[in-house]
Amino acid sequence: MKASLISLLLLLATQVLAQRQNVSGQINGPEGRIPNVSVREVDANHRVFNHTKADQNGLFSFYVRDAQHSLQFYAPGYRMFTHKMLGQKSFNVTLEPRRVSPFVGKERLVLKSDRLFCGRYMGMDVKQMAWIERMNDTLFTLILPVKMDLIIDEYPAGRTLIVLGERDTQLMQWENVVDAYPIELAPHEVSDVHLAQSYTGTHYLPGGTKDERPLYAYPHFQFTKANLEYLVSNPDVLWRLVVDTYKADNYWNLYPTDQTTELLKQVLQSSSKADSTSSKH
Repeated sequence: MKASLISLLLLLATQVLAQRQNVSGQINGPEGRIPNVSVREVDANHRVFNHTKADQNGLFSFYVRDAQHSLQFYAPGYRMFTHKMLGQKSFNVTLEPRRVSPFVGKERLVLKSDRLFCGRYMGMDVKQMAWIERMNDTLFTLILPVKMDLIIDEYPAGRTLIVLGERDTQLMQWENVVDAYPIELAPHEVSDVHLAQSYTGTHYLPGGTKDERPLYAYPHFQFTKANLEYLVSNPDVLWRLVVDTYKADNYWNLYPTDQTTELLKQVLQSSSKADSTSSKH
């Protein structure tokens, strides 16, 4: 009995050692090696087991608990990259720069309101905070808080917000033009400084929050002045907005109020005044 127990313990220890291994590599960007990249060992549920930082030359080396886990690479200004190890020991990783619209932050905010959208979702009253920014004379963005899972690390550029009409016909599709990292602050707590941090990745620690507060990303869905004019004339088309994400509470059945229409008119009038001022100069 004792011999069997010892054999079992030796077998388990051998299996653990077989899984634990040293991994190493270098991390590059378009312009060369990237220093101080955070490297983490995560499982399929994004739980963190071990972590390290690359040195000034983008080189890293550390022991992982399970060679079947994944390595996750994060550096401010770059898109997060996750690579499944599958027993591999050496890695040459290239990170892509994060995508930020050249317009973001260049123009003043023309509307920020917690009354832009009102309605009901799954039997609950909805009052959705939103922002509209004027990018230039003809382009605008709708900044709409997107609630994320704790393990989701970014809302990437290229995803879309879809405006649906009757019988789910697609009336408009607006593309997100930034890579937006989620932040712990709820929409009513967010300032312009926080929004800027969500696009640069400043002070961002991927993988969830300590107190498990909901995370929100703030993507910029870009639309045209012609779209805005159409919404002012036909506000009822906002009755259904679908954010291209797999979080169910980011699908809204919203019924615009008279106040919604007035707020949209304010944005349009502000744009028209800016157009006339620029034409005089």
